[in-house]
Amino acid sequence: MKRIIPLLTLFLIGCGHTSEPEEEVVYVSIAPLKYVVEQIADSGTRIEVLVPETTSPESYEPTVQQIRALADAQAYVSTGLIDFERALSDKIRDIAPNTAVLDLSEEVDVLEGDCSHSRGHRHGYGIDPHIWLSPKIVGGMGDRIAELLTAYRPGSASIYKERAERFKKRIDTLDRYIRQTLSGAKRKDFAIGHTSLTYFANDYGLNQIAVETDGKEPSVKAMKQLTDSLQRMGIKAVLFQRQTSDAAARTIARELPGGRAVEFDPLAPDWMGNLYRLTDSLRVILND
Repeated sequence: MKRIIPLLTLFLIGCGHTSEPEEEVVYVSIAPLKYVVEQIADSGTRIEVLVPETTSPESYEPTVQQIRALADAQAYVSTGLIDFERALSDKIRDIAPNTAVLDLSEEVDVLEGDCSHSRGHRHGYGIDPHIWLSPKIVGGMGDRIAELLTAYRPGSASIYKERAERFKKRIDTLDRYIRQTLSGAKRKDFAIGHTSLTYFANDYGLNQIAVETDGKEPSVKAMKQLTDSLQRMGIKAVLFQRQTSDAAARTIARELPGGRAVEFDPLAPDWMGNLYRLTDSLRVILND
């Protein structure tokens, strides 16, 4: 459901809150984006995250304190695809007219998924917002963040450019590891509770089979049909996300012969380490 910034918040913002920040602050919507910005920014920039690590962005609303802090921030960076981000983007010019805003989805070919928190963005309904789980897309994010930081600290332009290039080289190494690790797998299909790996699967020729449909857990009948289908395909593991209940995913995993539920956190703050761990998990899952 799309979140609306309360009128009370706008009132509080307008009540003479004009204090200057002690240091340059960049806000990001979710923890993985903090990792990306950290690879480009220098020590003079503090990076703050809106969504707490254990909270699902699907149900998140910014606090009054966070909204007020945005008014003093140098910049705000988001995927532009999650409902609370879209609600906030509708109000950001009024809330924080002097804060630079970077929507990282603007130069991305977004893909359809079954995420309930990504409805109706540009290309229609059911857009998967998890663009940060594609190494290829994140490489481009580094360049755009370097441009953003350069705009308010032009004297450090060469530093930001160099760090963006260094980050892309690390991403290239990650990409090669993923391709080498998964290229010879027995199968290309894997099961996941909450659709979040649309871009990753698209990049590496995989097929995610979602337990949820349109962001909702399946009926008992649908769960039985999916369990039977996964069993016929020889799939024994189901990925689940800790920020959501994913009860159906774990139930299906228990019903599969030799089945198991494997945790995957798309919002892990260590973005690169998380994708290495995901790759290692998929190597086992796809070869069971």
